[in-house]
Amino acid sequence: MKTNLKIWVSSAIFVTSLFGCHESFLEEKVFDALTPQNFYQTEADMQAGVISVYNAMHAFEVYGRQAWLAAEYPGESSWPNNSGEAWRTELDQYTWTPSSTGFKQLWSGLFKMVNRANTVIQYADQVTYANPANKDQILAETRFLRGLAYLTLVRFFDHVPYVVVENSTELYPSNENTDDQVWTLIIDDFKYALSVLPATQTGKNIGKATAGAAQTMLTKAYLTRAGKPWNKPEYWALAADEANKIINNAAYGYGLHARYDDVFTLANEHGKEYIFSLELESGIGLGKDFPTFTAIRSGNQLRLDGWSSLVAEEKFFNSMDPKDKRRTKTFVVSYPDIRGNGTVYEYPKTITLPHFNKLINQDDNKATGTGDYATNLPLTRYADVLLMHSEAENEAKGPSVAAVKGINAVRERAGLALLTPGSMTKESLRNAIIQERAWELCEEGHAFFDLKRQNAIIKRITNFKPEEKHYAFPVPQDELDVNPNLRQHPAYK
Repeated sequence: MKTNLKIWVSSAIFVTSLFGCHESFLEEKVFDALTPQNFYQTEADMQAGVISVYNAMHAFEVYGRQAWLAAEYPGESSWPNNSGEAWRTELDQYTWTPSSTGFKQLWSGLFKMVNRANTVIQYADQVTYANPANKDQILAETRFLRGLAYLTLVRFFDHVPYVVVENSTELYPSNENTDDQVWTLIIDDFKYALSVLPATQTGKNIGKATAGAAQTMLTKAYLTRAGKPWNKPEYWALAADEANKIINNAAYGYGLHARYDDVFTLANEHGKEYIFSLELESGIGLGKDFPTFTAIRSGNQLRLDGWSSLVAEEKFFNSMDPKDKRRTKTFVVSYPDIRGNGTVYEYPKTITLPHFNKLINQDDNKATGTGDYATNLPLTRYADVLLMHSEAENEAKGPSVAAVKGINAVRERAGLALLTPGSMTKESLRNAIIQERAWELCEEGHAFFDLKRQNAIIKRITNFKPEEKHYAFPVPQDELDVNPNLRQHPAYK
């Protein structure tokens, strides 16, 4: 279903035009340019500015591809099948360096998102609004998106420059001694968004940030702050409390679909499990290649074929109980030939590698090219909240009825036995939650963050040899070369 957000994002291109007219080289050239200083004149201009921030989030360098891959390949569930750029294999095998290509793309793409948000915030006061609440809404969405960009930055790189309106013109911002400022900004941005945004969005606003999305990202920020490398244990209780508020807030309308398969259909892309997604649509320049990435190359699985570029680890495939109700949606177990000739392919008989099935949607058949699929990529959904609540409760207070409530809801839908807190230690429940998050949320861009937060990379990644430095990405070498005030992550010095 098309929403106005999708249409707006697809057309959010800031055009800087330069016009000149002259009779001869002796005459003065007169130029007219569109700049932030003269663009932001009306409330509609401010709305366009917010859409430009969503547009930056959709970019290839951010959630349009690289942030997704950077969070997935270092995990235990997927690998790149020796495809594409070398950076993918470096992520998978923990052999990356500061010069690895994707780090600069991630860094610059996320800071583009930050800078666009800062520009909207900077000019918000100079415009007259039909209703003061409209300004608050614009600022709340913008600050939500800035908080999301910064949270993603610190989850990948740890130490990043603090760039806000007040210092946005500084040419060479430093990342030394900025951690507390950045964390305060992240938390304050999500709190502000939570206080202003509506519980749900309707009509033309479906797909925009909501209070529930802000509260979920605030929970995720607390969870991140509590875990490695920040190790602030007081934030576990804050995360548990915030997640519990989400679970108990009927106004959000969140819940689990009865069938895991239903989470990922086009019909349910804004269903009760939806919290915040990358909003995609075919035919308007806002599709993506997530299905192509994961589909089987030359396998007659999709009309436009697949690339087999993000495939499932065999060990991970085998780790899921055959009775788990998520299995046939998570993995490609069998499928009929797209040509309709009666051939049915099966793993491991006629499919040589285990593949993911989660983002393969047969109703998503309007793509005009391999990068034009409409299936949304969920950045967070209700099952994520339930599992975050269990993790935070366990870390704050140990195994309890409250601590297993969320994970058991997820396991019950999957048809798995429920966990009994009396038979578990904090460590055994922690390990169960890490594993459950992998089964439930694989292919959705959580893996690296989950293993990092719980100090589990070296323990759980056994087919390669990750080191302590691999709990963070390095500052890109290109950024160090042009900015004398940047400092490389201590683990890479």
